[in-house]
Amino acid sequence: MLMNYQKDQNPHSKSSTLKFRIYLALLMDTLIDSFPKAVNATISTNILQPGKYFTYLDVVAKNLKPNAKAGESPYEGKLMLTPQIEGISKPSLAWVYANIGKQVVTVWERCSDGQKFLGGSPCSNGLTIKLDSIGGIDGGIDGINLSLEGGECPEPFVFYDADIVLEDPAVVELAAGTSFAISTKYQYTMTDNAAAKSLLDITGVTAGDVGRTIELIGAGVNHPTLIETSEVFILNAGLSFSAKVGSTISFQITKTATGYAFYEVYRS
Repeated sequence: MLMNYQKDQNPHSKSSTLKFRIYLALLMDTLIDSFPKAVNATISTNILQPGKYFTYLDVVAKNLKPNAKAGESPYEGKLMLTPQIEGISKPSLAWVYANIGKQVVTVWERCSDGQKFLGGSPCSNGLTIKLDSIGGIDGGIDGINLSLEGGECPEPFVFYDADIVLEDPAVVELAAGTSFAISTKYQYTMTDNAAAKSLLDITGVTAGDVGRTIELIGAGVNHPTLIETSEVFILNAGLSFSAKVGSTISFQITKTATGYAFYEVYRS
């Protein structure tokens, strides 16, 4: 999913720091021996082995610029992506350290129309994750600079129209409460409520969660969960969010003087 303006979205409800969500899967978790062939430069079927999932990173949008340079052969190209992770959290740094040098397949979306692309097929031996730097990134903020580099391939990247298979989100039922406990999951489905209900907090957050981005997926019909701006939930332009079916909202976890807060970075 692209962190990007949507046509039906109020522009005043957006963060000034837009982000991309790029999806990654280990090359070894794909159908290496029977990888789908692109038809009209497009792959339209799932590339993963049964039971395998994509994971994702939220990165600074303006720095995700696919660059497919010519290889030694004039008929081949080498893809490079240079994503930047904004902020340095324990989970993000641990993920980077655990995955440096691994080969991955990557999916990203084009800002203008939401078209997905795939790079790092077995043809290019995946995209190798490399650490460029840790520290200051554009704008003087702390972050992590990565590069994803592929080998020579006649098709360095292609269009991707298949579904992105993710681990099932955690299901949240507020029942008699007004909060839920955070877990290691990145996505949380907000079910319908028996009556009007507001989410006032997400509990169980620790220092290790600071910098994480989590996404709430709306599933409400008659009584969707309401989120209003507060000291806990900082919503862009103060606009409330209703977790109705088809809606999503993403928050970045931050530390405050009194505890932890959730800053909106995207909604649809």
